Amino acid sequence: MSGVQKDIDSSSNICVLVSESNPELKFFLLDKEPFLLGRTLQTGIVDQRLSKTQMKFEADYSVGHVLVEQLGNNKSAINNQSMIKGEKRILYHGDKVSLLFNSNYTYILNFITTPSYGVSPNKRPTENLNQKIACKKIRPCENKWEKWNSLMVYNSQDLVHKEKIAAFDLDGTLIVTKSGKTFPCDNDDWKINFKEVISTVIKLSLEGYKIVIFTNQKAIGCNSSNAMPFRKKVENIIGMFNTPIQVFVSIHDDIYRKPAPGMWNALASEFNGDKLINLNESFYCGDGAGRPARVSNSGKQIKKDHSICDRLFAMNVGINFFTPEEFFLKAPTEEFKLPVFNPKNVMSNIKDIDSKSKLFKAFKEMIIMVGCPGSGKSHFVSNKLACHGSIKIISRDVLGSAQKCINEAKKYLETSTSLSVVIDNTNPDKLSRKRFIDIAKSLKIPCRIFIMNVKKEHAMHNNRFRELTEKKRLAEIIIHTYFTKFEEPSLSEGVDEIVRINFVPHFKNSKTEALYKMYLI
Repeated sequence: MSGVQKDIDSSSNICVLVSESNPELKFFLLDKEPFLLGRTLQTGIVDQRLSKTQMKFEADYSVGHVLVEQLGNNKSAINNQSMIKGEKRILYHGDKVSLLFNSNYTYILNFITTPSYGVSPNKRPTENLNQKIACKKIRPCENKWEKWNSLMVYNSQDLVHKEKIAAFDLDGTLIVTKSGKTFPCDNDDWKINFKEVISTVIKLSLEGYKIVIFTNQKAIGCNSSNAMPFRKKVENIIGMFNTPIQVFVSIHDDIYRKPAPGMWNALASEFNGDKLINLNESFYCGDGAGRPARVSNSGKQIKKDHSICDRLFAMNVGINFFTPEEFFLKAPTEEFKLPVFNPKNVMSNIKDIDSKSKLFKAFKEMIIMVGCPGSGKSHFVSNKLACHGSIKIISRDVLGSAQKCINEAKKYLETSTSLSVVIDNTNPDKLSRKRFIDIAKSLKIPCRIFIMNVKKEHAMHNNRFRELTEKKRLAEIIIHTYFTKFEEPSLSEGVDEIVRINFVPHFKNSKTEALYKMYLI
């Protein structure tokens, strides 16, 4: 067992506990090697309330978390929530460990990894805290198309990389359909949007801007035969401007699809030569601006915008945004509506529950989880409840049917004197919960409901984030169906308490946290 500090190659992925009171005091956790921390020479703690082996840590680099177990007699704490002897918890990057509850013997867990979100390894993506963005690789500017990851990228001949970026959406912004339909009938069904478009873009180029187009074209990803006609269409459009233009085409539902920042990050890290992008001087113009249905000055009815992805893309990147009317026609700013859910408001330093409730009771009970897919329900169960030695988790995902869950719950509650049972199913309505509540009643066992405090829009965001970072996709219809069936739990159902569980995100590093705090859908 490790009990001393170790020298680690700083270029490796590492896990380290850093003292809050003395940041120079660090303890490195090796992969799958137990590490004890307590009243030792290494910590410098002499407090007799602390055991020499107060807590045991074991890092798992493959999943980016640390299993911690309380060994000492006196309470410790994780994120200000107390732990008792024998209790286990899962730690993630940024979590706070207190060797003694309500003390200053605190350490912060840093799990340092190097994931990529639309950026090649060792390349720097957009950093909203910095106003300039570095790139490292100089690419030749040739009049050609190329494939980069899942992107299609076009570079005009004589393209010059610059610090200032004038970025535009394609459809509905630079061009519209000749037919007047929302979607083009074919690749010839287009015309320049306003007469001011070409002259304005040329003027921007002469003023020192690099002209860049970012466009979502998922139809090409669904049918590759669409790629060649679309390329020809883009070349014909660019020919109208008589100025160098760079084009990024997202063809899949991945990190490169707006509003996610992947296309911009690709520009910054791979496709702007040795120039640093100045975010303050750059902007993005698009028609997906979240505007409601409205009436023009001439009395014409205008449909609501098809989406708000262009406005959110600019917000994610950290640059100014304009609609085509605002930018080309100098029209006043119109009303728009941002999504109901703002990911920036999700706090990672809150507690799972309020101070009036307790996760664990000193007696046998049944806990019924209520929460939609994407609410963090199963993560909460596996990381906060399953670690407790006197709890049995019962899940339909594991057993395969509701009846098997009922049989399993009844078996454990009948045969064990101290084992509590957690029903880790979605349980959206009264009927799904009643089957388990009836078991608790028949055995005269207390029953509580733990409901995840997550609304539908938040769950949809979590689902999208998981898809972008873990490549795991859950059909959105499953989340919609849950909320169609949902009935708010009530004490009248025959339970002793309803506990609201807050969503507490855990991030492997600052990059994953930055991505989570962006608008992704």
